[in-house]
Amino acid sequence: MRVNVVILVLVIALTVVMLRRTEAERYRVGGDLGWTIPPGGAATYASWASKHTFKADKDTLVFDFKAGENDLTIVTKENFDTCNTKDPLYQFKSPGVLVGASMSGTFYFTCSFAGHCAKGQKVAIHFAPSLTRAHSAAPSPSPSASDEAVATEQLKIRMMA
Repeated sequence: MRVNVVILVLVIALTVVMLRRTEAERYRVGGDLGWTIPPGGAATYASWASKHTFKADKDTLVFDFKAGENDLTIVTKENFDTCNTKDPLYQFKSPGVLVGASMSGTFYFTCSFAGHCAKGQKVAIHFAPSLTRAHSAAPSPSPSASDEAVATEQLKIRMMA
């Protein structure tokens, strides 16, 4: 009898944890740091991103920054790797940008202010398939110079109210 009760409690606890993660979540990029030049370089944002699993069609990234001191620039992988912000997919000068993805894929975010990207203000975010879309859609490729139109169609961007 005790074994059955323990098993039942474990099953209920696991179900609660799994159901909670199926809800949409909002993530402030960089956590308490926000979107700025990180004190630890690019590893700061990479470490932050690695601690989360972002779901396409569910989760939202919030980019908080000071207007006039930072911006949000979305670029291709090639431009991300070289910190080239001259031909962005999107660029936002006002803080409070909300970004989600309609399909799974990796997207590349940086700041176009001189030297910010080189100092580590950049992050690659992978959106995994959500449970509701995992069986209905194939993963999408990451944006590159050749498929910028696809990349821009996959992102859902809006400003905070």
